[in-house]
Amino acid sequence: MKVAFLFPGQGSQKVGMLREWLEEDAPLVEEIFGQASRICGVDLLRLSLEGPEEELNLTKNSQPAILTFSALLLRKIPFVPDMVAGHSLGEYSALFCAGSFDFDEAVYLVRRRGEIMQEASPLGEGTMVAVLGLSLPEVQEMVDMLREGGKVEIANINSSDQVVLSLEKSLLPRVLEEVGRRGKKAVELRVSAPFHSSFMEKAREAFARVLEGVTIRPPRYPYLSNVTATFERDPGKIRDLLVEQLVAPVRWKDIMDVLCKEGVRRALEVGPGMVLSKLFEKEHPEVSVFPTFSPRRLQVAVSEVREAQ
Repeated sequence: MKVAFLFPGQGSQKVGMLREWLEEDAPLVEEIFGQASRICGVDLLRLSLEGPEEELNLTKNSQPAILTFSALLLRKIPFVPDMVAGHSLGEYSALFCAGSFDFDEAVYLVRRRGEIMQEASPLGEGTMVAVLGLSLPEVQEMVDMLREGGKVEIANINSSDQVVLSLEKSLLPRVLEEVGRRGKKAVELRVSAPFHSSFMEKAREAFARVLEGVTIRPPRYPYLSNVTATFERDPGKIRDLLVEQLVAPVRWKDIMDVLCKEGVRRALEVGPGMVLSKLFEKEHPEVSVFPTFSPRRLQVAVSEVREAQ
């Protein structure tokens, strides 16, 4: 039986997400978040504990905060994965776990990535919406129709019936109306820009220059790319795909399918929340995915995986 580590992306953050871990192991939390805060020039621990929510949700803050939380959890997990994958921002956490970046490099990259992505799409210009209950072809048909009124694109293919759109903010009421008219639900995400779409085109060149300054090492565990949903090992290819990921849809459904086909039957969601756990539970109920966002949850996850091995 194979075990995967899965790393969540933006939208999983929330104010107070570190409170239980601070009670459990304050020295480690302060060490890791202190290191990340020095790199970013912002107090990520305070933001994660106290907010304000609007500031934590800014891309340049939420990305390093989530990655640092994942790094904290990795220090607490007493075994290594057979393979790794991350959703959007989580791809950087997965590569850090696999040794392709060290911690300082990973934090620096996602901080700069967040800044560059935010600059590419001014605050309030665009947003992202999760469409629940419609298939990919149904969503594509709706997108084709909505394009007459403005820019809207498929950004994440999360499961058979969950697709995320990036769109102009002005189109939001129309999207909600069209999804509701089809008897389904749409939810605006807690993000500050429309990612994984042509809205991010301006960010490509700037972020490519940032990546050129960082050494990428071959991952020590099999790692799945968001863009290709295939295992990638070549550092040059990984670098190109991380740039492409800014404007290309996240193929999370395909990644789940590959992990399942490769024999993964247990997985840990290493980060805040349980978004990926719920997606896996619905798409592949034969795979047990355990959240690790609290000390109690992590203890259960470790016990379950060890008992199954």
